[in-house]
Amino acid sequence: MRMGTAIFAAVTLVGCATASSLEQRKPTFEASTTKTDKIYAMCVVAHWVKIAPAAHAVEAEDGFRVIVPDPTAGMDELLVVRSKANGADVALHERIEILAMRAYRDTARACL
Repeated sequence: MRMGTAIFAAVTLVGCATASSLEQRKPTFEASTTKTDKIYAMCVVAHWVKIAPAAHAVEAEDGFRVIVPDPTAGMDELLVVRSKANGADVALHERIEILAMRAYRDTARACL
């Protein structure tokens, strides 16, 4: 029984996406904004919590990370918001790029 549990756990973790693994993927959306990193990140979070209540922002050394966690897959959406002198650069990384999740991209664009 223990062997079966261990195999199940290993297979389940293979699909997990961490922030660093998602950042290694090509962004599905990139842009720049004249808004500060914090104002932009808070705009996105305000909309994303309507789609995924667990969505949240985390302050990082270079700006913010807006995250949509997934209890089984680790992380579904990662929006990297990097501060710059006249606003912020943003890059959206998605675990699975499908049409049904376009609302995340649309919101990231609308908050610019």
